[in-house]
Amino acid sequence: MNQPLDAPTPRPAPAGEALPPTAARTGRCPAAAAKDPTPCEGPHDAATIVDRHGREVAGCVQHCARLLAGLEGARVHPFVPARQALDIYSRARELPPCAWEIGR
Repeated sequence: MNQPLDAPTPRPAPAGEALPPTAARTGRCPAAAAKDPTPCEGPHDAATIVDRHGREVAGCVQHCARLLAGLEGARVHPFVPARQALDIYSRARELPPCAWEIGR
């Protein structure tokens, strides 16, 4: 992240205080939605999804597919290996947007 050099350094939470969930703390990839209970499949940087505005997010194949299914105009980054890109597109095609809300 780009932060100013004079930004305060984050401090660890006191014992007993809950930390807000983040990808690094929960062990899930950045493409995983907070309410999506499914575990990651494979490396957390297996693929990158690009939305229609050019914003990118890397994630595992499972969560990239789930993200792709819910984003209109999104696509898999062109540098993702073909095997992984095809797997993501195939999975996304079978999923409704926000599949975790209906138990899929």
